[in-house]
Amino acid sequence: MTTPITSNSSSAAGQSNQTGASSSGQISGLNPGASLGQDAFMQLLVAQMTHQDPLAPADGTQMASQLAQFSQLEQLTNINTTLSGQSTASSGLTTAVNNSAALGLIGKTVTAQTNQIAVGPSATSSVTTTISGTGGDLVIKILDANGNTVETKDIGQVGAGSQTVQLAGLTTGLPAGVYTTQFSLTDAAGSTTNPVSTITAKVDGVSFGTSGATVTSGPLSIPIGSIASVTSN
Repeated sequence: MTTPITSNSSSAAGQSNQTGASSSGQISGLNPGASLGQDAFMQLLVAQMTHQDPLAPADGTQMASQLAQFSQLEQLTNINTTLSGQSTASSGLTTAVNNSAALGLIGKTVTAQTNQIAVGPSATSSVTTTISGTGGDLVIKILDANGNTVETKDIGQVGAGSQTVQLAGLTTGLPAGVYTTQFSLTDAAGSTTNPVSTITAKVDGVSFGTSGATVTSGPLSIPIGSIASVTSN
C-alpha cells in the first residue's frame, strides 16, 4: 500500500512563498503601481520559478511564453536605447552644422523674418510684409522697447502680394536703438490680421547660445532659423 503524501511539502512551499512575497502577494523590492521594466519582469519570473508549488509546477508552455515576452522586452529596450543615442548624435550634428553656417554669413546680406528694426547707426532702411487673400487696409506701427507705439502710418488699401515700407520718414527723430514693427491688415469684412515682417540686413557678427546660433547686424540679433535668403555683397 502506498503511503499517502503528507502536507509537509505544501507547508514548506507556503512558508517559502511567505518568505519571497508579502501577505498582499507583492514581490519584495517591487513598487506597486510602477511600470514593469526589464528588471522587474525578471524578478517576477524568478520568484514564480522559485516559489512554485512542487506538486503543481508551472506549465512548460506558459514558461516558454513568458521567456519569449522577456526576450521581446529586452529587444525593445535595446532599440529604444539605440534610437536615443542616435537622436542625441543627430542633434549635436545639427548644432555643429548651424554654427558653421552662421560663421559663413559674416559680411553677407540676409533677408530674415523678424519684427525688429534698428534706428541710428546701421539703421534698417525698410520693412516688407506679404499680403494674402484679397488685401485690405494696411497700417504699420513702430513700437519702442517698452511696447509703446511711437509712430503709426496708414498705408491705405493694398492688394495681395509683397508690400515694402520705407522707414526713413517714420523713424526720423527717434533715439537710436532697437524697435519693433507691427503690421495690421483690415479686410472688407472688418477682420484684422497681423502679417509678418521681414527685413534685409548685413551680418557683422555671430553669437552662440543655448538656443543656437544668432547673427548680429548692428544692434539687431537674428536667430539663424529665421533667415530666409542670403546674398553676397
